[in-house]
Amino acid sequence: MTGKLIVDVRSREEFVMGHVKGSVNIPHYDLEYWQDLLREREVSIYCNTGHRSELAGRKLEAFGIPFTLINPEEAEVMEWTSKPMVCAANYVEIKPDQENEFIEKAMQLCRATEAYDGFLGSKVLRLSGVSAVGSCIPGDTSDLDFQPVKFILLTFWESKEVHERSHRIPEFEEVFNRLPENLSKMPYEEFYEVMK
Repeated sequence: MTGKLIVDVRSREEFVMGHVKGSVNIPHYDLEYWQDLLREREVSIYCNTGHRSELAGRKLEAFGIPFTLINPEEAEVMEWTSKPMVCAANYVEIKPDQENEFIEKAMQLCRATEAYDGFLGSKVLRLSGVSAVGSCIPGDTSDLDFQPVKFILLTFWESKEVHERSHRIPEFEEVFNRLPENLSKMPYEEFYEVMK
């Protein structure tokens, strides 16, 4: 064993918003990728309700990795640290045959904000289908072709104010002002409080 490791098995967003000081974040669904690291440590796991740490415990047992479980009451009295977080969601529709150009610009926007103080990460999602069961659409939806192509750009920030200031980064502003060339409809942006 090369040392103790306290693992928060909740989502990354929950971890950022509050976690046991000194812990690391490995969501329970990612544990398989960290087996080698965990085998070399004295592992303790926790979450906020006990449910996900129980799921994580089952996985660690299956991997043959010993661990101790920190129950929610024990975790609650440990020293915690936190950061605020908001999510900005941009919904965009792309002109026909403009998808590659848009993706390149979206990646440039992400790179422009990576080092910005208060930026906490991003995700770019492309609409790839609709679940017939989840959306109550009868029949098979696997062959649906969605036009125009739709994307959701999610960015995570310490506050709305930090987000707004980021739009004044020269590299960001330059790319952002060229986005309409690729869009069939101007995007709108919504802010969300991250709950989980």
